[in-house]
Amino acid sequence: MNRSTTSSGLLGRLLGRPGDRQRGFAEAGVAVTGAALVLGAALGSGVASTVVTMSDGVTWLPDDETGQVVQINPGTGRAERRLQVAGPGSDLAISQRDGRLVVTDGRTGTMTSIDLATLMAGGQRRSDEPARVLVGGGLVYLVTPSTGVVRAVDPLTLQDLGTPHRMATPLADAVVDARGAVWVVTTSGELRSVTWLPEEERFEAGQPRPVRGAGAGTRLLPHERGVTVFAPDGGAVLQVGVGRDLAVAVPDLSGEVLPAATAPTDLAPAGVPGRSAVVMLAGDRILDVGVGALGCERPGRPAVFAGLVYVPCTGAGRVVVLRPDGTRARPDVTVPGGRDPRLLVDDGRLVVHTEDGSRAVVVESDGTTRVVDTGRAGAAVHDPRDAGSAPVAAPPPPQRPDAPVPPPGAPQAPWSGGSPPDPTEPVGPVVPPVAVPPVGAPPVVDPTVDPTVPDPERTDAPRPGTPGAPVTPGTPGETPTGTAPTPGVRPTTTPTPSASPAPAPVAPTGVAAALGEQQTDGLTDVTVTWRASSPRPDAYVVRASVAGLAPVEVGGGTTSAVVRGVDCNTRLTFTVEAVDGGVASAPASSPSVRTGSCVGPLPVASAPTGVTAAAHPDGTVTVSWTAPSSGADSYLVGPVGGSTTTTDGTATSLVLRDVPPGAGVRFVVQAVLGATSAASQPSAAVTVAGVPGAVTALEAFDITTAGERHYLSMRWGAAPDNGSPVSEYVVAYSGGGVSGRFTTGAQSQLVEFSCAGTPLCAQGGTLTVTVTARNGVGEGPGASYGYQVGAYVRPPAEGESVVSWVTYRSPGLNDQEIPAVAQLAPPSWWAEHAGGCTLVVSADRTTTQPIACSATEVYLGSFHGGTTVTVSVRAENVGGRSVTSAAVSERMPNRNEFAYCDLMTRICTDPVSLPGDRDVVVVPIPWVPRLPHGPERPPLAATGVGLLLAAGALHAARRRSTEGAATATPTVPSPTAPEEPAA
Repeated sequence: MNRSTTSSGLLGRLLGRPGDRQRGFAEAGVAVTGAALVLGAALGSGVASTVVTMSDGVTWLPDDETGQVVQINPGTGRAERRLQVAGPGSDLAISQRDGRLVVTDGRTGTMTSIDLATLMAGGQRRSDEPARVLVGGGLVYLVTPSTGVVRAVDPLTLQDLGTPHRMATPLADAVVDARGAVWVVTTSGELRSVTWLPEEERFEAGQPRPVRGAGAGTRLLPHERGVTVFAPDGGAVLQVGVGRDLAVAVPDLSGEVLPAATAPTDLAPAGVPGRSAVVMLAGDRILDVGVGALGCERPGRPAVFAGLVYVPCTGAGRVVVLRPDGTRARPDVTVPGGRDPRLLVDDGRLVVHTEDGSRAVVVESDGTTRVVDTGRAGAAVHDPRDAGSAPVAAPPPPQRPDAPVPPPGAPQAPWSGGSPPDPTEPVGPVVPPVAVPPVGAPPVVDPTVDPTVPDPERTDAPRPGTPGAPVTPGTPGETPTGTAPTPGVRPTTTPTPSASPAPAPVAPTGVAAALGEQQTDGLTDVTVTWRASSPRPDAYVVRASVAGLAPVEVGGGTTSAVVRGVDCNTRLTFTVEAVDGGVASAPASSPSVRTGSCVGPLPVASAPTGVTAAAHPDGTVTVSWTAPSSGADSYLVGPVGGSTTTTDGTATSLVLRDVPPGAGVRFVVQAVLGATSAASQPSAAVTVAGVPGAVTALEAFDITTAGERHYLSMRWGAAPDNGSPVSEYVVAYSGGGVSGRFTTGAQSQLVEFSCAGTPLCAQGGTLTVTVTARNGVGEGPGASYGYQVGAYVRPPAEGESVVSWVTYRSPGLNDQEIPAVAQLAPPSWWAEHAGGCTLVVSADRTTTQPIACSATEVYLGSFHGGTTVTVSVRAENVGGRSVTSAAVSERMPNRNEFAYCDLMTRICTDPVSLPGDRDVVVVPIPWVPRLPHGPERPPLAATGVGLLLAAGALHAARRRSTEGAATATPTVPSPTAPEEPAA
């Protein structure tokens, strides 16, 4: 059976209608406690502690300065109690939802769960690496982003449940939606959901969803179901798992992003402090709201409440309220003391609190506000680790005048974490205390005990009426009935008898008290110092000798503590006890000190007078006033009904910037003195200058193009100056990789640009021209004009290379002319030319023939040997004319360089012999050689005669061969026209 569901239905019937909720809390509390006891008896221990899973009508806030969490009731505006969960100066983060409360101290890495049924510490654990606690869907998760580990933990003990889920890479962010699904995004851009399966005690991981451009700066905003992803690394906003998947490019989304803790899917805001902006996904639109113009230079983490977006302004001490369309909805919420605001939506209200935790502002759904005192001075402080102790802030019991006072250094009863015992009460048997872990330390776990297995040999079970037996709640020193012990953790509330008490630690020495400056409300903070004990204890506890001041506990390595809020004209002393292993030392006392005198009623602020306002052309306004007779700690200055700016109490004038422009604006100065304030009468009305309006009638009245160059003649109407003369106009254009910017004092401008080598020319697109007016305040809104640019195709140009080369082919055996071809390599713009192309061939004469502009090889014809052939390509209809490529020439070889057979004479010749060549004939004529002289004459003569005879024999043989060929029928190859290559 699901106990949480059962208990929720029971509580719903007990509480009745929502309107009866406050009246029924007492009855509901009694009924819940009774039901818890019955279920605890029937189902086993632990039910009484886990049954409370409803909204309790209260809100928990951190107080870092005191190390406490404070419970306030927004309905009554009162602080009800405080829990001391850490030491002073801590860094507390609260995870509260579905009746769960887990407090994390970022300084020590300690996490403490609070059982809201008993307000006791249910469990504690410590992480050596930064960890995050997620509460949602009735479940609690522990996430360590640096190692990418997600753990499901028990809501009370914080012990691991089942097997953790481990990611392969570190996490950029992790959140939990209202249904309990954990969403994680890694630094490498992988988004996935992780769902805990209680029956199987394991996680089920969803399919990974890559987020393009996501990185270490990516942040998640959870919804009822699914998340919104803000990815400043890639300039995108996405929604995943909400029932629709949405992705929107936001190029200006960059730097640190602070999304709301939770929000509806149709209104998802995030602060971008680096740009003084808030980015909101409103429906299907992305709004980029420049809150810097509203006086919010560093927006923090916003919150969505009652359909509006509340934006905390770091450093400004206020909260800006926006509508879903990005306009201002209400006057700003001013934070007490001008501290940095933090926002928390809980139980149908918005709570604005600060890091000092002293005061908070509760905002109702109708926009009304009220200040809540978080009860530093008056609320009871409880120790959530000690179920038997009285409230730590409770005054000590009164002492009888005749009661003996133990001398300094006398033995003291062991300290158990509560108020010191009454020395007038009878002293019973000395019972050693159980070790109570100091604030921030992990719980004490017995490693030899299995918390899930009962010990059948145990003989020391408590008996009724003995220490440790269940008793009626409310008796000091006893554990409330129904409180479930933490598995594996030794009880910290019931003493267990043992053979000998633990030794008391060494008391500190040299205790001294130093008064701080008296505050305007008459209270004084006191700094208590001492010399450390040796060996070092677990903690020190500082107590005051007067009632109403809560003890202060600090770590064992500290030798000072601040006791806050001591009344005026009070003499008191302070004691310091060293605590080690749950045992306290003898108290060491300081000399007495007396706070300052009470000077009568607290001062009340009076109103400043003589308020004047002077508006300037740059949009600033100087507000001056006369200081009130009461003086002031600070002043709040601003327009009537608008946001205010804080200045020092010594100032009598202030220059306001970012004031909303307009006529008839009046200003008010509010003096703040202590907890009181008084507002002046409004100043005389002034006109606050603003940025210019938009120009009118923007148009391009003349457009000229020359290839890849474009010329736009722009003109526009004058922009309204809004109280400050227009000094110039800014003309900017961009699109498709082309951009530029001009400034002019005229109302026209020639925009000239080239798109060569850009996507705008290659693919076409829109060039946007924006004109913005500028005055002494700044630039106004821009007016835009869209110029459509078609994809540019480069036309053929004169003299470009198209013909690669010209060559010849071997002629046929009976052909008298030599064929020739040309190889073409047209550039892409020639090949794509749609106007047509012509081949121009010049030899003995010039011929032309149409060809495809993309042709690569062309047959030129046949030419006589020795003729020079020149080839070019002409592109037709290029801007109304023709352009011719570069020409390429080649000389044809002589015909006698190839074999040839004459069909008429039936004579075939080898190369280098053509018809008409004369035959070689040897003519015998009388000839007497001139013989050389000397002994070489006979050999030379013999050689010469031999050569002549050989030549005659060869000639006679050739003649006989020729005459035989002429008488026979010659075999002549048929003439073949050379193939014309394909175009």
